[in-house]
Amino acid sequence: MSYRTIIVHADASRHAPQRIRIAARLAVEHEAHLIGVAAIGVSREVFPDGYRAVPGSLEASYFSPLHETATRALHGFAALASETGVVHEKRLVCDLASEALARMGRYADLVVVSQEDLTEALAETVGRIPEYVAFTCARPVLVVPCAPVPHFMGRHVLVAWNGSKEASAALLAALPLMRRAVRVTLVSFRSPGDTDLGDAQQKADLAAFLARHDVQAEIIAFDRHIDGGQALLTLATQEAYDLLVIGCYGHSQFRELFLGGVTRKVLQEATMAVLMAR
Repeated sequence: MSYRTIIVHADASRHAPQRIRIAARLAVEHEAHLIGVAAIGVSREVFPDGYRAVPGSLEASYFSPLHETATRALHGFAALASETGVVHEKRLVCDLASEALARMGRYADLVVVSQEDLTEALAETVGRIPEYVAFTCARPVLVVPCAPVPHFMGRHVLVAWNGSKEASAALLAALPLMRRAVRVTLVSFRSPGDTDLGDAQQKADLAAFLARHDVQAEIIAFDRHIDGGQALLTLATQEAYDLLVIGCYGHSQFRELFLGGVTRKVLQEATMAVLMAR
């Protein structure tokens, strides 16, 4: 398993350069094709056949600035990607950013976005893009934090494990990154009486699975009631992990909008990159 196609959100956000550079470095490391996606920020129902507005019209006075902003964002993406020499292409999409990334993400191995930053005035950067994309495109999403990220992101990996299908999907999605890591730790925070990872055989099976993918990992479990989201963030910060891998949990109804407490807390407060899948 490897990443062959990586999509990155290209916009006018101040966080875009860090996000694009990380995506480009990953594409170089994995010999992947990098696609920068910029959306004009208007539903595709408005322009189902692509952007067309008559110059000088009222329609153009509203939509042309959005189109121009997205075009400039793509030029910025191309300049940053060219610095690394990675094979890349630009895509200008007439849609909302969340919808464009979710649709195009279905034809990629990894989607790279930024952590939500509500202090920005750019409409396309607000709207829970990370979780919406993860829930609707069925591909892993790498969420780059607003905080500065180490140049070699992904060398120290912490994986949240509870035996669920979401955690399993995230573990599988992270294999290409974990194979290149210098330290991988799987951690489980269990309530008293929970038997997951409670016996040697379960740990051995998990370790053997990872070893067959050339990943050597430490597997630890804590027997106590604990706020899982805060515990993960605290452990990741104290032990200097630069990538946190989690399963993306949501409620059965309106799951693209409402997340489980652990996932939401991590996405809101993480200062390291987060890879999530479901």
